[in-house]
Amino acid sequence: MKKYIIASLLAGVALMGFTSCEDDRDSNPTLTVPDSFVLNTPALAGNVYDLANCEGIELSCKQPEFGYTAAVSYYPQLSLTNEWENVLDENGEIVGNPKFVQLESYSTKAKFDVAAKDFNKAIMKIGGYTAEEQIPDNLDVYIRLNGVLSSKQNTYSNSITVKVKPFFQALVAADTELWYLIGACVGDGAWGSEIGVSVYPMSPVEGGKFDEATGKGPLTFTGYFTPELGFKIVRVPGEWADQWGAVDGDINQPRLKDDSGEGSDFKVPSAGYYRIDLDCYTNTLTFTALDKEPAEYSQMMIAGDFTNWGDGAVSMSPVDTYAGARPHVWMYDMSITENTGMKFLVDSSWNPNWGGANFPFGWGVGGGDNIPVEAGDYRVIFNDITGYYHFYSK
Repeated sequence: MKKYIIASLLAGVALMGFTSCEDDRDSNPTLTVPDSFVLNTPALAGNVYDLANCEGIELSCKQPEFGYTAAVSYYPQLSLTNEWENVLDENGEIVGNPKFVQLESYSTKAKFDVAAKDFNKAIMKIGGYTAEEQIPDNLDVYIRLNGVLSSKQNTYSNSITVKVKPFFQALVAADTELWYLIGACVGDGAWGSEIGVSVYPMSPVEGGKFDEATGKGPLTFTGYFTPELGFKIVRVPGEWADQWGAVDGDINQPRLKDDSGEGSDFKVPSAGYYRIDLDCYTNTLTFTALDKEPAEYSQMMIAGDFTNWGDGAVSMSPVDTYAGARPHVWMYDMSITENTGMKFLVDSSWNPNWGGANFPFGWGVGGGDNIPVEAGDYRVIFNDITGYYHFYSK
């Protein structure tokens, strides 16, 4: 066992020398770091934990004997081989798949749940699984706890074994799946395939939940539509394999193209502003007519380091140019050689202006941060109703 003396001395008192420290030693608690402590076997360990369909795995332990009641943070560690030392290269990087993984989540209580999703992700890392067909039906997983004091001393529990049914979980989240509006009341109305001319994207819902493996999740768009002109929603501009249409043009009867065919063009019942909500994970699509009309602007500009900010702000082009359009989606082609910050603004008064902290897409807010744009060639799309912006690399 390792032993440490815990003493609390003011900086000035430290000048009194070693004698006073020795005198105080008897009244200070002695920290004893045990070689190990007990992690209990869960009551349900005889069963198989279906990680895709359970919230978590409950763990409990006996607090390590540190010689006094100490605040301990318990970090679960997982292994598939009961090995607890990773192979490292000369730079301290793990060679190959890790032998064990310590979860980022922890508990300060001796009884707590480990989230099934975190547990499963650790298994993906250790097993090196990159595809669903690689996932075994059942696995024996070894668990131990790393008990850490605030003073950084630590000790490890015994290991226990549980049997789990893992599921495939992408370690790097897939890009968000986008869908695009196209039609006679979109862009130039020509049903073409060019983003920013004949089509524009729906935006991911800010804070929405997106599937890590597929990128599917909730999307939205708000804009102006007229009943005379139809439109559709497609997965890939210029392709019609994946598309949403309607039954007899009715926006309340949306249908996703399948083996039986595709729907007709959507047509709104009356001219006005509508919010479209598409969840491409659950394949649901709804239209909501808005009671309040948003502000309309005769122009939109973009400014940043590359324009000397407001002194050289440049005009964006309205994307909706079909007859009867009310422009709210704007486009600008740009080329910058250095990373820069930028914003969208209506005019030199900077009231209103939109900024955001994310790139290459995000949701601008009034008076927000400068958008951190990386050097490159882009076509920028901006929706002044929702604040959604997207920098498409050219």
